[in-house]
Amino acid sequence: MRRSSLISTSRQAAKVIQTRYGPRAWVSDAVLGVVGSLLLGLWTVVLLPSVWAILPGLGLAGSLYLVVRALWLGTLVYRLDETGVLTRTAALVADKRVDLSAIRRADLHYLGTLIRGARGKSGLFVLHLSDTSTKLRIESKVEDFHPLAKAVLEAHIAAGLPISLATFDNAQALELDAGLKTDMISRPL
Repeated sequence: MRRSSLISTSRQAAKVIQTRYGPRAWVSDAVLGVVGSLLLGLWTVVLLPSVWAILPGLGLAGSLYLVVRALWLGTLVYRLDETGVLTRTAALVADKRVDLSAIRRADLHYLGTLIRGARGKSGLFVLHLSDTSTKLRIESKVEDFHPLAKAVLEAHIAAGLPISLATFDNAQALELDAGLKTDMISRPL
C-alpha cells in the first residue's frame, strides 16, 4: 500500500494531497550512511593517535548526517488541504504552513543528475515557494510531486505573479500542465 494519497472531493474542485518521501528516496541515504559510518569509523579508530584521524573523522560525521537525514525524511509529510494551505510536518521541527492564496514565490529549480545529458524527469527538481511569512522547499523525490507542484504553480498563476524562465523550462521538462505561458515570464525571451 502506498503511503501517499490523492483524494478528490466530490463537492469541491479542490483536491487534498498528502504525500511523503517514499522508501526509494531515503533508503539509499541510510545504506550509504551506515556503510560509510562503519568504514570511516574503523579508519578513524586505527588512525586515532595521529593527527590524520581528522580526515576520516570528517567523513564519519558526513556519513552519520546521511543516516540521521534518512531517518528524518521518513517522518516528513506534506499535506495540501482543500482550503489551499500546504503544511509540512516532520519530527523534531515545527510545522510549516504556506497559504497558497497568499503565495509570493514559486520557483522550480533543476539540480541535475549524474548522467550527463539526462535532463527530463531523471534529475532532482526542487520547488521553492513562500507566502508572506513562510518559506518552503520541496524535492521531486516526494511521492506525488507532480500534483503538488501543479497546484502550487496554478496558485502562483492565479495570483498574477510572473515566473522565471528557468521555472517555465523546468515545468515543461517535467510535463507539468499548470497553464504556464511564455508571456508570464518575468524577462523577455
